[in-house]
Amino acid sequence: MASFSDTVGRSFARTRQGVLLGACFVILIAIAGAVTLLVEQARTDAQLVAHTLRVQDSLSNVLLSVRRAESSQRGHLFTNRQDYLDDFEGARPEVRQALAELSALVTDNPKRIADVENIQKLVEAKFAELTHSINLNAQGQREQARAFVLGGQGRALMNELRRVVEAANTDESRLLAERAERSQRNNRLLLFVSVAGALVIVLIGVLSIYLVQRNYRAAAAARAELEATNVNLERIVEYRTADLKEANDEIQRFAYIVSHDLRSPLVNIMGFTTELEALRKDLFERVNELRRQLDALNAQAANVGEPPVVEGQKPTEALGHEFDEAVGFIKTSIGKMDRLINAVLRLSREGRREFRPEIIDMGALIESVSRSVAHRLGELGAALTIGPLPDLESDRLALEQIFANLVDNALKYLRDGEPGRIEISGRSNDVQVIYDVTDNGRGIDERDHQRVFELFRRAGAQDRPGEGIGLAHVRALVRRLGGHMGLKSELGKGSTFTVTLPRRWSAQVRSVA
Repeated sequence: MASFSDTVGRSFARTRQGVLLGACFVILIAIAGAVTLLVEQARTDAQLVAHTLRVQDSLSNVLLSVRRAESSQRGHLFTNRQDYLDDFEGARPEVRQALAELSALVTDNPKRIADVENIQKLVEAKFAELTHSINLNAQGQREQARAFVLGGQGRALMNELRRVVEAANTDESRLLAERAERSQRNNRLLLFVSVAGALVIVLIGVLSIYLVQRNYRAAAAARAELEATNVNLERIVEYRTADLKEANDEIQRFAYIVSHDLRSPLVNIMGFTTELEALRKDLFERVNELRRQLDALNAQAANVGEPPVVEGQKPTEALGHEFDEAVGFIKTSIGKMDRLINAVLRLSREGRREFRPEIIDMGALIESVSRSVAHRLGELGAALTIGPLPDLESDRLALEQIFANLVDNALKYLRDGEPGRIEISGRSNDVQVIYDVTDNGRGIDERDHQRVFELFRRAGAQDRPGEGIGLAHVRALVRRLGGHMGLKSELGKGSTFTVTLPRRWSAQVRSVA
């Protein structure tokens, strides 16, 4: 009976273990199916978010093209120049193309289809109004054309068009927020399901090892190996997840800033600045005419012994100079903003570039950097000294950008009246190479040591050209190469930037320091 009981017990245990393993595999299959569905949903959410952004871009393009046409029409009426008329004619196909793209994008949204139809009617009415005034001007009825423009019909149409476009943009922003929130929710659910799947995989592994290997030592060794594998796997998953999240956030942030908060207002400002310049000639001609009339009245008053009608007015030339100076300041600011936008875009593209590691002769690389700045070294009376430099395996373009930026930064902030000295040296150990770029320039206050590596942040006197991007770019590249940056500096005593990199770069190595 005892033997029979043992047999029945073992049979029951095997059945229970088989059921347990089967249940685990069923759960794993269910989790795999859920992960597949969630990944597909995440892809769909991303497409919807991108679709909403494209709709908003198309709406903005329609409004910008109509504004360009309006600015060109006004410039032509006030100056009677053909190039403004050419700009006006060039705006027509742009508007048609933007409307066609917008119509193709909103086929899934009945409400937006109605908005697009309304926008098309308003655009047609606006171009009819613009064309009518241009035709009047072409027929020699210039004053009638100006009076027609001042009648307010075009302004009313433009205001209505702007209202409809802004309302549609607001509704699209609401959709964007809803879709982004849904995407984040699905991503969190995907992470939870993935973790659950990993836990089930671990559980199945442990059970399999326990059932196959009864021996304590073999089981202990298998568990130790499995734990080491799990630790490494979790670290890789953590790094990859952090990289993906960082890249996703960066792409969304740059796309939003450049497409909406920066580029569109910049285009608007430039358009209105051009319109102001077009108005300048007519405005000051009228001011001069009024001044001549005023001078005549003052002369008549002087003839009859009466005081001048008006005196002490600022000369028209001074007013024109102030006007040109103000417009020039606006254009300079626009140019600076445009450079900042382009710099941000370059940083974004560089952050997504794939590195190509190769064995690099650092001495030759720094020599090429030295040759590229030889002319500036001669102009500034500075000397660049290159010491022995250890070689490494890394991305050549990234290293060229790092050291070119550091040398350029050293040249930019040399002290006046003192011969500049820049020295690049290096050393290495079993796993790392360390490079120092030392100068005898202005130096950096200790409180600003972290500030200089922040994007768009600069320290000290702002008497040198730049946007505060170079050192931020350098640190970002060094981190992507698996290294870190160091800085030692005192005001008036120069600076030493230290770049520490792994001897061999791989895609799995990335610094977070």
